[in-house]
Amino acid sequence: MYLVISSFQSIPWVGLIVALSWSFYNLVRKKIDVDTDIGLLVESLFIFPAVIFAFYLIVQNDLNDFDISNVKLILIFMLAGPMTVIPLYLYVRGVELCGLGPTGMVFYITPTLQFLLGYFLYNEELDLHKLISFILIWIAVSIYLKDLYEKN
Repeated sequence: MYLVISSFQSIPWVGLIVALSWSFYNLVRKKIDVDTDIGLLVESLFIFPAVIFAFYLIVQNDLNDFDISNVKLILIFMLAGPMTVIPLYLYVRGVELCGLGPTGMVFYITPTLQFLLGYFLYNEELDLHKLISFILIWIAVSIYLKDLYEKN
């Protein structure tokens, strides 16, 4: 374990911030007992002032490159809302139905497939540190899933 940690050149701040913010979001979302659609409305209203401020800065600094004659861009913007809200709604609804434990395990599938794709298809170099990290992560996931299965 020390071998893996000692190979870092710096602290992975982005990964830690994403992990902590997502954990905090799930904790707050779990503790506040509201319907999925009401919760998403409150979340949207919470971020609305920041969006208005961002649009204000865009217009003030003359960075508005959006043109009404660009139909393709307008369609992309129109789809941006549903493309964001629908997966978030389904995620929150899934957490309500089966809990954070099983849904959290789903998040290990994508990085694992990316890891395998990089190694087998793109011939990415696999050094000892990556292999040890991968094995340790999946040992921890296996232990957690075994414990979760035994409780049910």
